[in-house]
Amino acid sequence: MERYLTNNEMVCHSFEDAQKIAEILLKNGYVVMISKEEDLYIVNYVWSERYADRNDVCFLSREEVEEEIFGDK
Repeated sequence: MERYLTNNEMVCHSFEDAQKIAEILLKNGYVVMISKEEDLYIVNYVWSERYADRNDVCFLSREEVEEEIFGDK
């Protein structure tokens, strides 16, 4: 099976901490997404060969990913 989702994530209690982590990752060539779940901030990151180029990743809804993986079987 192709790898659709990254397992690279960190959890922070404050947005400021998540933002600092995101800045460091971006400076080092990662594409970063910060999201919120209840009282926690989740930092997901993916290495980009073109130095933090957002065109190296694709954000899809969970339904689209599940359809791609499990649909029509």
